[in-house]
Amino acid sequence: MKRLSLIFAVLILFISLNAQFSNSASTPTLFAGGTGEQVIPKIAICNNGNIYLARFDNANGGYQVWLQYMDAAGNLLWQNPQGILVSSFPQMTWLTEWDLDVDNLGNAWLTFQDIRTAEVNNVMLYKVDASGNILLSDSGLALSSDTSTDFSNMSPLLMCHSSGDVYVAWQRMSTTTEIHLQKISSTGDIYWGVNGLVFAEDAVQYTWPQLLDSGDGNLLLKYYVDSGPFWAPNRQVFVTKLTPDGTPLWNASINTVGGLTAWEQIIPYVSDGNGGAVLAWYDDRNNDMINEVYMARVNSAGTITTPENGALISNDTFNQQYYPKLAVDSEHGYVYAWFRTTDPDQNNVGLARQLMDFSGNRLWGDNGVQIIDQGTLYPDPIAAYFYQDTAYCYYSLAASPGDANNEHLKVNAIRSDQSSPWSADVFLDSSGSSKLHYDLGVSNQGWSVLAYEEGNNYDIYAMRINPDGTLGSAYYPAPQSLAGYVDNQGIVYLNWQAPSLAPSQYQVYMNDALILTISADLTNCSIPDLEAGNYSFYVCAVYPPDHISLPSNTINLTVLPEAVEDGTQNPAIPQLAVNPNPFKNNLTISYWQDKSPAQLTIYNLRGQKIYEQSFAGGQNSFVAHNLHLDLPNGVYLFSLVIKGERLQKKVSVIK
Repeated sequence: MKRLSLIFAVLILFISLNAQFSNSASTPTLFAGGTGEQVIPKIAICNNGNIYLARFDNANGGYQVWLQYMDAAGNLLWQNPQGILVSSFPQMTWLTEWDLDVDNLGNAWLTFQDIRTAEVNNVMLYKVDASGNILLSDSGLALSSDTSTDFSNMSPLLMCHSSGDVYVAWQRMSTTTEIHLQKISSTGDIYWGVNGLVFAEDAVQYTWPQLLDSGDGNLLLKYYVDSGPFWAPNRQVFVTKLTPDGTPLWNASINTVGGLTAWEQIIPYVSDGNGGAVLAWYDDRNNDMINEVYMARVNSAGTITTPENGALISNDTFNQQYYPKLAVDSEHGYVYAWFRTTDPDQNNVGLARQLMDFSGNRLWGDNGVQIIDQGTLYPDPIAAYFYQDTAYCYYSLAASPGDANNEHLKVNAIRSDQSSPWSADVFLDSSGSSKLHYDLGVSNQGWSVLAYEEGNNYDIYAMRINPDGTLGSAYYPAPQSLAGYVDNQGIVYLNWQAPSLAPSQYQVYMNDALILTISADLTNCSIPDLEAGNYSFYVCAVYPPDHISLPSNTINLTVLPEAVEDGTQNPAIPQLAVNPNPFKNNLTISYWQDKSPAQLTIYNLRGQKIYEQSFAGGQNSFVAHNLHLDLPNGVYLFSLVIKGERLQKKVSVIK
């Protein structure tokens, strides 16, 4: 129990209520403190940027489930700064994995086990709306109902599917362990009977399920098949694809050579953005006391595109590698991986990264790139994600293993060409105390929030980082996807996508000099009367009162010196732009071609035509603003035909 007075605890909570996400790594934002332990935080970010933060709280002498709700700046939106009490039903004295997710309507779904029924662990499901109302049932929906201590239902995970349904998977443990999978409607209807779908087999254990939305209405389930003693299992990895009625479409064997430890439970399991999945793990398949990291990719048809039993992320088989974290660039088929490295005896520790493709080729050299050399520092990757053209990885950094007084959090940002948008890794938390149980939420605007336990007495903190490397909510995003062309009169036309926040105006730069200020309601401009030559352009957004964003991408254009014989000077090269990519429902389609009609057709990955539109000629450019396409998650091919020339672009829908 923490030795804090009640007055001090209330003061902490009052301060937390009035605070936004901190913009200083030296003063991370406290969201749950005071008496008792606050542990195992879970975070989920809604489409509108609002955030749910859940925790187990022991302030009253037993672990209870609490939920907070805040805006994108970190301001708490419910009257009680502690949030709402979701469940006070009894828990064990030790806790296991549990889960939180949000649906497309902004409701929070939570799943965990408790011992309310005959002191037997059973899985419960709760739904909470943005007003703090507990829906479906005040006491939750019971997804298992065992009453015998011979059984224990443990470590549930859930996923809010793009269809609106919710899936929950857990382990039912007895003499053998089974995986149970249940489907629940948005109104709480339980589809698959009392026990759900059961994955079981005599003499082996089915363990540690993880879930992904395949993007085509189906579901991807990762699981282990274990044999031998539980403390040293022969562990094999599988992924199966299931239809909405639970029918298996395929079952892919990811790794059957074993070597995974009993402690590899929830591993990196990430959508490939094309209906498949990417996984990573470490194992000692050679029984030589050296662990290596591997990744595998299975596509939407169930074909494994990497080498059998996984591709080595690093070919350095002398040193040890552990704890990979992944970020996937679905458009280019890249997999960014971060992992811990050590010498064979694990006395010196470092941090490395690698870029893989979907075939399992190592693109940054056989051993990857060592970003923290092996030494007395103790880095560990925590979580990773990809946004636009950059991959981000959170990692912890301590002076020694388990150092309770000198552990920090940092973020590494990298692009495929090994450039970084930042001058150096950014400190997320430099306060220097012990940290545990991290959970990451990523917004659709690219900023992310990491929640974690901190301190020897366990409080919950959370910090936000933006794509430009700034901390807190003072984020001034740049314009996106600048494009342009030169017409037959030598006039430059520029077009860009508005940033995620509304600016007061735009500034247009040519050759690094400010040449135009544009109203915020426009996302295009023209620049006449340029002399022949080469020019570079970028655009910045201005936010009140006087904040200027980082530059957009830079484009280079050439104005030719004189007209050619047919009267044209610089005919526009056909271009197709789709922004944003990925998108949810609304997008902007742009093309440039000298006064030519065009035909746009959209196909799914099966080659089926799902949308078509013709654009009349007579325009030098066309922009279809806010085109509404209500498409399910997945990858689509946008095909534009101009003068018999076909331009194509893969576009992802992620909701």
